[in-house]
Amino acid sequence: MKAVVFAAGIGARLKPFTDHHPKALAPLAGKPVLGHVIDKLMAAGADDIIVNVHHFPSQIISYLSENYPHVGVSDESALLLDTAGGLAKIYRENAFRTPLLPSEPVIIHNADIFTDFSLCGMLEAHKEGRATLLVDPARKSSRELLFDEKKMIGWRNVKTGMVRPSGIETAGLQPAAFGGVHIISGNILAAVDEYVGAELTPCSIMDFYIDSCAKIDIVPFTPVSPYHWFDIGTPEKLSAARKSVENQ
Repeated sequence: MKAVVFAAGIGARLKPFTDHHPKALAPLAGKPVLGHVIDKLMAAGADDIIVNVHHFPSQIISYLSENYPHVGVSDESALLLDTAGGLAKIYRENAFRTPLLPSEPVIIHNADIFTDFSLCGMLEAHKEGRATLLVDPARKSSRELLFDEKKMIGWRNVKTGMVRPSGIETAGLQPAAFGGVHIISGNILAAVDEYVGAELTPCSIMDFYIDSCAKIDIVPFTPVSPYHWFDIGTPEKLSAARKSVENQ
């Protein structure tokens, strides 16, 4: 099974650590958070994993070669492509070790998300031809995904009131915060590549989801059992994650 880890971000909010290191190598419970993500993916059955890199790429490449030599790298040193752009680069370069089948699931995980829910339940819920997104209806976020009883209908910026797609009726829709973990099928990855366009430029996967939700089933997944979830993007949030892990 294939997986992609987004580890190319600059990590401006995690200074001063990111003045000299990539955010993905921030230490947590005895190893970099990137190691926790890769271990989680491997435990779920992923054996064809690619990590994208941009900020201090040599440090991540060195870490992978020493600890996970089977994991591939998509190098965005020349241009940070954002999430959809990064996926398109992987798709266009056939970067996976084996050919990607249209029906094959691809797990996508942000490197700055530390969470302990089992991916197996999410994989069981995922259906071919869909995108399955980890969401939390209870967590507050300034940007919300909006769902009806079956799938994603749109997106809302809580601070500005902006809603996308423009003109959708939001009454009765369920808001939820995106958790930085999603599963798509190979044919959806092909659609992402087409969405990015002929020129490989920075583009967000969330823009793809918003603009595609009327024609692609983008479904929510929330673990049934309680779980921990941390965005380690700031020193304060990283400290909170460390305290939680130490107290377990």
